[in-house]
Amino acid sequence: MRQVLVLKAATLAAGLLCSWAAAAQNTETRSAVGATCDSPGVKNDVRPNDGGPPVDVKVGLRLIDVTKIKDIDQTVTTDFLVFYSWTDPRLTKFAGCLFDLAKIWTPAIDIINSGSLFLRLPRVAEVLEGGVVHYVQRYRGALVFPYQAHEFPFDSHQISISLASVSNDLRDVSISVDRELTGRVDAFNIPDWKIGDVQASIGRISMRLDRPQARFNLTFTAERRSGYFIWKVILPLCLIVAMSWAVFWIDPSHFGPQIGLSATSMLTLIAFQLAMSDVMPRLNYFTTMDKFIAGSTVLVFSALVTSVMTSYLVSNGQQERARSIDFVSRWVFPTLFGCLAIIVFVI
Repeated sequence: MRQVLVLKAATLAAGLLCSWAAAAQNTETRSAVGATCDSPGVKNDVRPNDGGPPVDVKVGLRLIDVTKIKDIDQTVTTDFLVFYSWTDPRLTKFAGCLFDLAKIWTPAIDIINSGSLFLRLPRVAEVLEGGVVHYVQRYRGALVFPYQAHEFPFDSHQISISLASVSNDLRDVSISVDRELTGRVDAFNIPDWKIGDVQASIGRISMRLDRPQARFNLTFTAERRSGYFIWKVILPLCLIVAMSWAVFWIDPSHFGPQIGLSATSMLTLIAFQLAMSDVMPRLNYFTTMDKFIAGSTVLVFSALVTSVMTSYLVSNGQQERARSIDFVSRWVFPTLFGCLAIIVFVI
């Protein structure tokens, strides 16, 4: 079924492109009754059945590709086709014609959460039998979406493509979902995210006071593939923290190597955080990863403080007390680190 829908969409888009190219070469197109397609002779600022029921616009959206999700900009780069269909009885005699959108009435449906979208197809509509108007457009570019990454890097997001008739309220235009043309392709070119199934729904939005407009939403789930962060961030961080525990197996009388190893662990952790800053989202709240990094930093710094303290005790002749602190620390620090991991990643 999906292959049939994709073939149908591609055929329709290709037909529009070929027809538009022919029109651009001044090839005269005529309808079945011989009417010219140059000018329909209708007011493009007056909707069909003006004063009557609202014009029902069927909207179908097929998600072709998702290529990038940028944490910092809170944008998603997409490629999708939108199919519009409505009936204008004034164009009945122009069946088979193609018209520039500026020459006919259109529902003026626009994408309201667009960041930087580019149109890929000409802005021409095809008139079918009975005055049914079809318009297909392909969009590619960035969309903005509400971004909450508290569980980063194990986060998932609900991303929507939202369309609304900005200049027409519910008294003039209503929107319904064209289920046959709504869906997604099987695979996307985005290796670090898993894109779920799409869900289309109809709602309303009030972009002007007391005049709500119809709204079309296509929503899909984007789940982050966290393998990169597990192997490139979390595992090396665990090794750095474990390295800081080695000081507790060095006799406190050798306080030089003990403090040197603790300081090296701390500096290594700081350098690691700076190296990872480019791949971490810049947010004004703590994520799961931020909590784990902060807790690890506290533990490494605490190991450094413990080394300094045992060295001070040795210098004051309290070697046995220093050795006791090191012995207890061998078990306390790994236990605290395990509790940190459970609290951050499990609870």
